[in-house]
Amino acid sequence: MQKLIINEPQALIHTVDDTIFIVTPGIFMRYVMEFPQVQQVAKTEKTPAWRYMQKAFEKLRYHKRLEDGYSIWTCAVEGPKSTKKVHGYLFDDPKMLIPDIVYNNPYLQVVANINNVIP
Repeated sequence: MQKLIINEPQALIHTVDDTIFIVTPGIFMRYVMEFPQVQQVAKTEKTPAWRYMQKAFEKLRYHKRLEDGYSIWTCAVEGPKSTKKVHGYLFDDPKMLIPDIVYNNPYLQVVANINNVIP
């Protein structure tokens, strides 16, 4: 099993606005790579394994939701050459994953949910 990196350019987990941001679908694809037995369960549901895990995560309700019901947020990642957007989930309570968030990723900023509604 490999370690997950945080707040690095290729990371699937970031800290932003004093909470945790996980990149989707990348984080769920990574989970399926680490735990391939999920593929058997997902096959019975006739859905891709990463999507099965994403739905399972949403059912836990650990993430922030907007009044419009959407869960996927957009963050801008400012790099030395360009700015790109990544999509993912913001946690309601970051302490469940990281007890002490030391700092927010200075290169990441929440810009909107997937429907471009600014929080």
